[in-house]
Amino acid sequence: MGQVEDIARIVGLERSRNFTVDWQVIESDIGTALPRDYKELARYFGPGGFSPFFTLLVPGVASPAMELRRNLARWQKVDVEYRGKSKEITPFPHFPHPGGSIPWGNSKYGEGYYSRTVGNPDEWPVLVVPAIGQDFYEYQGGVVDFIHHLLTDRLDIPFLPSLAQLNDEAELDPDVDTDEIEEIRPEFLPHDGSWPYDGALPVIAGLETDGES
Repeated sequence: MGQVEDIARIVGLERSRNFTVDWQVIESDIGTALPRDYKELARYFGPGGFSPFFTLLVPGVASPAMELRRNLARWQKVDVEYRGKSKEITPFPHFPHPGGSIPWGNSKYGEGYYSRTVGNPDEWPVLVVPAIGQDFYEYQGGVVDFIHHLLTDRLDIPFLPSLAQLNDEAELDPDVDTDEIEEIRPEFLPHDGSWPYDGALPVIAGLETDGES
């Protein structure tokens, strides 16, 4: 079993969603090739969330919250607005700055998940950045390795609670009946990536189906 398939087993996705992307167009738009493991992850899962941690950003969908290029463009705009000011919003500028970061995940709590564009795309390290401040966590490995380690509680990220910590906090919550607490486990929450809105980018990706409901 490959690592992407093992991640699918962990989060309860029974088979690949076959998310197809015109990567030639996407990489031309962004201005760089993207890591092969990220592209395989996007193909297998498509748009959706890896609960309780992050939403996966994929290219080519209508949803601005899930579209990779839309999120990168938003951060590039922030870089321009804060250029030369005494306090930067993020610890690293974003691509196309040398060594700049490209977002591939975000959290409802504000954490950002990035690849830092240093060297060959297949060797880009992963960055996790909290919602506030200049802290960051850098993982010297690819996106798929990082996610596998995150979901199996093998990372120590100071500002990101592990699954074990989340479960401990739930048990200590005085407002929750401990008899009704369900263990927090990794879960993939699929989405179709659609979100009609004015000014949407052209949709050049989608989920293949085999006719089954």
